[in-house]
Amino acid sequence: MSFQNDFLTLHGEIKKLAKLDQHNFNAESKFLNLKEQVLNALKALFGETSREYRVVKLTNSPATIMKVMSHVTNRTSQSIAVNS
Repeated sequence: MSFQNDFLTLHGEIKKLAKLDQHNFNAESKFLNLKEQVLNALKALFGETSREYRVVKLTNSPATIMKVMSHVTNRTSQSIAVNS
């Protein structure tokens, strides 16, 4: 469950970043760092061949990463509810 909490924390950080000016150097630097963390999380969850991993790897948009993370969060939430 700790890994899922870390993923949700990253999701919140990406949401905040998406609201910032994309030409801001600090935001861009933070975005690259968060993107790498998201890629590591997706790699651990689904592997490098997953669609989610490939989409995040190819994008430079915080909004796209946020959509992928929302999709993963919803999918894992439904999976946990069904398995409970």
